[in-house]
Amino acid sequence: MDREQREALHAAILALLPVAAVWMVFAVDSFFALRLPRYGLVPHDMHRLYGICTLPFLHDGIDHLISNTPALFLLVFGLFLFYEQKAWTILLSHYLIGGFITWCMGHRDSLHVGASGLVYALAAFHFASGLIRRVPRQLAFSLLVAFLYGGFVWAFFPTLYKYTYISWEGHLSGLLTGIALAFYYRRNGPPMPADPFLDEDDDEDEGTDEWRNSTG
Repeated sequence: MDREQREALHAAILALLPVAAVWMVFAVDSFFALRLPRYGLVPHDMHRLYGICTLPFLHDGIDHLISNTPALFLLVFGLFLFYEQKAWTILLSHYLIGGFITWCMGHRDSLHVGASGLVYALAAFHFASGLIRRVPRQLAFSLLVAFLYGGFVWAFFPTLYKYTYISWEGHLSGLLTGIALAFYYRRNGPPMPADPFLDEDDDEDEGTDEWRNSTG
């Protein structure tokens, strides 16, 4: 197993941790009939600020959880693959900032649950980071994210979800958070690979100097 394969395996194992935590909360809630989604995020309610922390861990049914799981795993995997030690900090930043913006801009008396806001934040972060940093591997991942989840753009229009329980505020909060953090962490992440032609130019210059010295 080469270095890149080890890094990918390590990132995959770490990405399983938040996904497993979400599933564990759902399993405990279902088994003991705790009705935990009622402890989700309620915007503008100072007594429900804890909802910023509980929001991504609570889901309204198994279908809701399953729909978020693949994207959450892939996007967290990309975070650990490209940002290593910074990944936990970046993940926590998306988690808390996105939740707080949702708390600020959501409709009063509405209840928000689910990891979709975090998913949107990470998708926006990866896509924007790829375009900003232009590191080939990271740019390729951002294009993969755009290909798989490009349809997310429709989730930012409230009129499309007027009579549903889908939180467009959470989606929009995630988008804003992801783009902002992509700029903030633009100096972090994988370095640009060395230019192979640069070494060839140096070798040519050295050869030219040697030839000049020998003929002088």
